[in-house]
Amino acid sequence: MMKAAFACWDNRIAPVFDTARRIHTIEVESERIVREGKETLPDDQPVQKALRLAELGVGTLVCGAISRQLHSMVSAHGIRVIPFVAGELDEIVKAWLGGNLRGDSFAMPGCRGRGPRRFRGTCTTVKEGCDMPGNRPGERGESGGRGQGRGQGQGPVTGTGRKGPDDLPSGATEPAGTCMCYQCGYREPHELGVPCRHKVCPRCGGEMGRES
Repeated sequence: MMKAAFACWDNRIAPVFDTARRIHTIEVESERIVREGKETLPDDQPVQKALRLAELGVGTLVCGAISRQLHSMVSAHGIRVIPFVAGELDEIVKAWLGGNLRGDSFAMPGCRGRGPRRFRGTCTTVKEGCDMPGNRPGERGESGGRGQGRGQGQGPVTGTGRKGPDDLPSGATEPAGTCMCYQCGYREPHELGVPCRHKVCPRCGGEMGRES
């Protein structure tokens, strides 16, 4: 028996799981739905949301945008997270049952055109935002400076956001390496210009980082 939860709002996938209060649950056996229901989630602390999912025996969570903090909490309970999904609830459930949920047809706006690995880059968390100038490392902000994380461009001055192992001084050569999922151990070659910490594991939805 397998149990999945779909964050929902008005018969659609809720756009932001952090503020979602309702989930649609299904129990599947032999690729058939044997039970469906609706559950209410607590709206106070993220840890309570994650704990409630675990108490319900959920094995997979399908949702819209989700913050990195809540994603990590849910994953810590052994729940697979499939984020940045959008569309009608019935269509999403059917696609999940058929193993077709990774297509661009169900990607949130701003997360399309990335194929099965679209859950990366600027669409990894709610707080990082999507497709906004200056939100991506090395990209020029509206004032012409280069943003790092959430840094605001200020003319020729370099942004002052937090740096990590993927951030390099201007003119430096980026080393080759491997990105690794902290949750399931999945590895893939580091992609030039895309920090590992901005990716989400295509296998389990966990947080990734540069392998040391």
